[in-house]
Amino acid sequence: MNFNRVPKAPGGGAASALIKLGVIGGLGIYGAMNSMYNVEGGHRAIVFNRLGGIKDKVYPEGTHLMMPWFERPVIYDVRARLIL
Repeated sequence: MNFNRVPKAPGGGAASALIKLGVIGGLGIYGAMNSMYNVEGGHRAIVFNRLGGIKDKVYPEGTHLMMPWFERPVIYDVRARLIL
């Protein structure tokens, strides 16, 4: 058989590369946005990990990182309230 006559598949060009770059960039931005959480003032957070359970650390106010799909923060209000 002579394989020199088999036509080559088109590479797609610039449009295909741009679509691939857009999909990869979109997934990166989505992952980055879902890996951060914010603990407001007067609140504390603990992190539940699907693989290892509840972590021992209590997170203070501020912005923190987590692994998306494996960790989930649970935020508690710890402000003192006046009871009459």
